[in-house]
Amino acid sequence: MKNQVKQHPLTEDYGGTERKDVTVVKQKNGWIILLVLTTILFLGTSIYLFSDHIKQVKTAETLTTKVTESEGRYTDLDTKYTAALAEIESYKGKNAEMDSMLAEKEKSIQGLQASLNKERKHGQISESDYKKHLDELNGVVAELNAKIETLQKENLVITAQRDSLGKDIGMKVNTITDLQTSNTSLTKKVTIASLIIPQDIVVAGSRFRSNGKELVTNKAQKAQQIKLCFKAPENKVADPGKKVFLIRLISPQFTVLSVTDEGSGQFNDANTNQVMLYTTSATIDYDNQPKDVCVHWNQKEPFTEGKYTAEIYQDGYLVGKQNFEMK
Repeated sequence: MKNQVKQHPLTEDYGGTERKDVTVVKQKNGWIILLVLTTILFLGTSIYLFSDHIKQVKTAETLTTKVTESEGRYTDLDTKYTAALAEIESYKGKNAEMDSMLAEKEKSIQGLQASLNKERKHGQISESDYKKHLDELNGVVAELNAKIETLQKENLVITAQRDSLGKDIGMKVNTITDLQTSNTSLTKKVTIASLIIPQDIVVAGSRFRSNGKELVTNKAQKAQQIKLCFKAPENKVADPGKKVFLIRLISPQFTVLSVTDEGSGQFNDANTNQVMLYTTSATIDYDNQPKDVCVHWNQKEPFTEGKYTAEIYQDGYLVGKQNFEMK
């Protein structure tokens, strides 16, 4: 039997450990390479995404700028169209021939404005289109001004030709106006002179006893009505017949006592033509002789304490006034 040579145990262990170390190193290197590659890929992707984001931001900013500029052009054109139409409106009504020409130009500008509004709904307006609209508008306005100037010169010639006749007509118109003014003034004076000016005006609260007798009272809580009496004096200028006096009773709160169902209504002040409320009225048959007049005002709500004012109107003119108080 041959002697077998045995390998030293230390030698065998050393070789195995070396191989294991090499394997570990190789694995570590693989992971490092994979990590580097992944990092490079990640950085590349990030750079690409960042670049793309910057590009999108710039694109959005450019689009926003274009939209803003377009809206500014639309607004400017619309303002100019509106101003041109307003100028046309200011010339109307001065000359028949001019009105005809103005109507034609107004229609043209309105057409341009309608076209602009239609374009505005469908998209942006470029600088070149803006200038095109502006040139068309300026052309219409220039032609309009030229025709207006021509018509105004022609009108001056016609005015000069008719100047002498115009002066004569003007003098006659002034004379007629003066006569009408004088006649109106005279009519007013006659009307005022024929008014019946109340005398001895007496206003107070009153109530009735159970026997029907009327008593004067200045107590607001006891008063059932307001009684106003006056004397219609003689006036030879006034025409005889029915005369109507409108009575305004003004409360301490400066409101006119008024109930439509109780005979209240409205009238026009002869001096100011202002519409005014009246409380009640009194109608008399006037024969140019003195006449006593009395009128009563009843209301469902109790009277308030304070100072009242009674005003009497005839034909829209204030002819009498009296203050009274209820406590």
